[in-house]
Amino acid sequence: MSNRSLANRWRDQSGARLAAQVLDRLVGGEPLDALPLGRHAGRLDLRGFSIPDPEVLATGVVAEERVGGESAVAQARWLGGLVELRGVTMANVDLSGGHLEHLRLFDTTLRNCHFEKAKCRDLRAWNLTVEECSFRNANLRDSALGTWYEGEGNRFRRVDFSGADLRGIACQGAYFEDCDFSGARLQQVEFGGCEFVRCRFAGVLEEVRFLAAPTIGVDKAEPGRLEDVDLSAATLRWVDFQGVALDTVKLPPEGGEHVIVRHFPCVVRRALERLGNDHAAGTRKLRSRLSAEADQLDEARGIGIWHRDELGETPEQQRFARDLLHEVERECAGHS
Repeated sequence: MSNRSLANRWRDQSGARLAAQVLDRLVGGEPLDALPLGRHAGRLDLRGFSIPDPEVLATGVVAEERVGGESAVAQARWLGGLVELRGVTMANVDLSGGHLEHLRLFDTTLRNCHFEKAKCRDLRAWNLTVEECSFRNANLRDSALGTWYEGEGNRFRRVDFSGADLRGIACQGAYFEDCDFSGARLQQVEFGGCEFVRCRFAGVLEEVRFLAAPTIGVDKAEPGRLEDVDLSAATLRWVDFQGVALDTVKLPPEGGEHVIVRHFPCVVRRALERLGNDHAAGTRKLRSRLSAEADQLDEARGIGIWHRDELGETPEQQRFARDLLHEVERECAGHS
């Protein structure tokens, strides 16, 4: 069934009455089994289900800081009448193709649920546990997946985010284990103090930051880390790793779109020294990228990785940057 067909079954008189009962039970934390829902692939069939749209109380213009320190102006909305689930455990439910935008989750557990192709934009959750769930091709844009509440962050285990729209999500202090981000749209995202264990990324990551320390209101004891993470099929454009070791990370292959070096702090310093006072246009982009690295240099980081487009505008400039970085890498190796 198409998403439209799934949604339409909730719109006639009997469907609307059933939808109201479902919503009342979800908000009240009551079981859904007694309702005439049927099952799809072993899960309660709520495909195409929609929650009510919130009321727009006010609008305004705010300034927001984007990844990379740039500022931008955004239109903000203040909403009322939001649907909130509190202290709920939702298990074995299929909400694929649903309209769940602006949903708020507190102290909630989602287990073996499907949200495939669901519209979950601006979903926000506190003390959330998600296990064995699928958000494949869902729209989670501008959602708050990583929040901090009473000393706890959100936890995701064996969750499929493949193909999901994750642009602009907020994510601080979250824990991800055995999660798949293949083909997810990851742009302008900061993972501050997040832990990734045996997770996989594939496709383009653009303006993404993996930081050991959270940056926004998170008092988290354990630093962010990447453990046995697979980036081998990812394209990394303007991706930063601060305080996060890459020793157990499967990186994209060297020699294609990426330049990878060992002895990262030494390479950054020596490459800048070699460039000296040469401010020629052909080295401007390389100098700018290395200067940005030097301003926040992580002495404990052993591996550096850049996309070739970060280092030069033309193929000739990119080859020069690659050769220079590998040359100083050999020098650094000889002095280690």
